[in-house]
Amino acid sequence: MYKIKIFLLKATMLLALTSVTTFGSPNSDPMVYIYPKPHSATDTRRQEVIALILEALNRTEAKYGKYILKPSSDYINELRVIDLLKKSENQLVTVAWLDTTKTLEEDLLPVYIPIQKGIVGYRIFLIRKEDENKFSKVKSIEDLRKYTNGLGHTWVNRDIMELNNLPYISSPTYEGLFHMLNSKRFDYYSRGINEAFPELEARKNLLPELIVEKKLALHYTKPSYLFTSKQNIKLNNRLYEGLSILLKDGTFDRIFCEVNGDAIRKTNLKERTIIKLKSPFLFKTTPIERKELWFSENNQVCM
Repeated sequence: MYKIKIFLLKATMLLALTSVTTFGSPNSDPMVYIYPKPHSATDTRRQEVIALILEALNRTEAKYGKYILKPSSDYINELRVIDLLKKSENQLVTVAWLDTTKTLEEDLLPVYIPIQKGIVGYRIFLIRKEDENKFSKVKSIEDLRKYTNGLGHTWVNRDIMELNNLPYISSPTYEGLFHMLNSKRFDYYSRGINEAFPELEARKNLLPELIVEKKLALHYTKPSYLFTSKQNIKLNNRLYEGLSILLKDGTFDRIFCEVNGDAIRKTNLKERTIIKLKSPFLFKTTPIERKELWFSENNQVCM
């Protein structure tokens, strides 16, 4: 049993999600750090990312000083977030978590610690109850190519689907994809193993015909990093140093497991057929050799 108390972690995340949070001595002006507001009231993704940012800033307060952490005042889509981070005068968003691409790493400044240990590269499927039997017969990528996935317009997962010749339909909205699946616009909606169960739980009354498929999983290397502007080197260094402290003392894994442990255990990867996909997101900069940074079916830290 992890020593972090669930209620304390939830309180930390709620504070970060809903309010302006100031830390440090009262005698200096705080640095203001702004992250993107969640997509919707039922968007429960990336909870631990906000908790990790908050804790990384706390651990580096003595060196870097007082700070304010708060969400953006309005929801800002991913393309707009990226555009804002490119601009040195931007004050709407100063840090964001993004699935990496070569272009992003050239245009912005990444913190080279996979912020969710690569867990979103392990994908399971939301499907309609009536289709459970047909998906139970899928044993290979060739079988899966008979069916169509649902993805967001701007998601880098599209590049992975195209590289592996897997058909998909895209939507401009995150919430719209759940309704499109329910309406039979496509066959499955691939979700990170940390996403599928809480997403389904949040929508069980609205979309009762959707379930989590029980036999399959996809895997591809898909790092997500915190990104800052190239001009905000101080914040980038602060986050890297803070996250490194959390990795060393075990806090990173404890927060990761507090948020994702139940979903990891429910997914039970050892009992699933894992279809390995080629990834276009393995670069020279990817810290793939640092095994402690990655979740895998063979290194399930939360079991």
